Amino acid sequence: MTADRTARPSREVTTSTHLGAWVAPHPSELPDLRIQMCKQVLQPPHSREFMMRVVGGSSPLIPTISGPPEETAAIDIMGGILMARCEQRRLRQAQLYWVDEDMTSLALAAAATPSHEPVRARRMPAEAGLMLFAHPVGSLDVDLATALTSPWTTAAPELDEDLRLTFPVVGVSWSRWSPADLDLDGAPGRIRWTPRTPQGAAPLTPEFDGVWLTFWTTGNKGWDILPLDRPLAIDNRGGGMLTAVDLVAREAQAGFARLQTYDELVLRFDQPLPRPDPDNGSQWAHVVYTAWQLMGQTGNAQLTETEPVPRPRQGLKRDKRADILGPSTVQLVRVHTRHRPSAQASAEDTAASHGRRTPQWTRRWPVRPYRRNTCLNPRAHTDGGCEHEERVVPAHIKGPADKPLVTTDRVHIWDTPPPPQP
Repeated sequence: MTADRTARPSREVTTSTHLGAWVAPHPSELPDLRIQMCKQVLQPPHSREFMMRVVGGSSPLIPTISGPPEETAAIDIMGGILMARCEQRRLRQAQLYWVDEDMTSLALAAAATPSHEPVRARRMPAEAGLMLFAHPVGSLDVDLATALTSPWTTAAPELDEDLRLTFPVVGVSWSRWSPADLDLDGAPGRIRWTPRTPQGAAPLTPEFDGVWLTFWTTGNKGWDILPLDRPLAIDNRGGGMLTAVDLVAREAQAGFARLQTYDELVLRFDQPLPRPDPDNGSQWAHVVYTAWQLMGQTGNAQLTETEPVPRPRQGLKRDKRADILGPSTVQLVRVHTRHRPSAQASAEDTAASHGRRTPQWTRRWPVRPYRRNTCLNPRAHTDGGCEHEERVVPAHIKGPADKPLVTTDRVHIWDTPPPPQP
């Protein structure tokens, strides 16, 4: 039997090798990862995470229910279950995307200038998708004592307060969404959903149309980036002291999930993106939306290219058994060859990166790409019948692509007029 040669892309795919860093699976492994995510999202502790976000008020939508008191008392549980079911359906229907290191860097660089266009449905590269990034697109530092407080462990009394865990945001799933998509089985209209905003809002009407984003982080909490022999927690069952080495071993023994849900956000079409506040879903949504903008640019404005990574036959059979409805081919997203930085610049940025936070991109993009409001129909511009959209313009740099841009304030003055030209 000959080996299947269609499962891997023609170009080499690299990943970070930092200790404790997020190491993305190979693009050909993404379909199997999707199957695992579909199974785990309805199981504890993942389904409990959805419920806790509803209870804690951090869910993007807060449910209310009409009905008997015994049902309304359980709305938090039902709301979490409904969200988990919706997430599973989103994953099953998703088009798969794998974004390489340079493309992630380009999206981060361009998103540093926030988008001002209204959220548009046509920007989505697919109605439902799962996009995995080779480098984190964001992160959040979590207090170590909080991370260690659980039914199984208690933070050590002498725990260093300066120690923190960094949770990298490495993936996003999405689908078009309306309130009818999250309803009680056989009882449409009984749940009403109110968006979580600082100002508050009325419950959504059935006509609401938007996109639901779920952000994913690593299942590995990153204990191995902490001092390995430092006492961190007390084992509530045995009473012994646990170090980072012990916690790493526990995760390995438990077979922790590769990815887990971290935050959610609902964006309404034809409304502006939320203000990108640091270290939360509003900031990460700008990076994702910028990646969609980059992927949609064509012609002379094309900045990206995609390469399909087909699923081998045995993988297609696994997808069918798992009730996967979306395409099994992975779209590998890269920066277009015309604009791709040098391998040296990419390697230097990767070497300077933390591995669990957003990467360095100063060598790859010495001058940040910028946004331009572009008229799509100039002939109708004067009478107001045209349409405008944002486009990301690549930086134009003279000289070696792997060298930073150098500017100067020097002014050249002629003491005497230059000699006349013959």
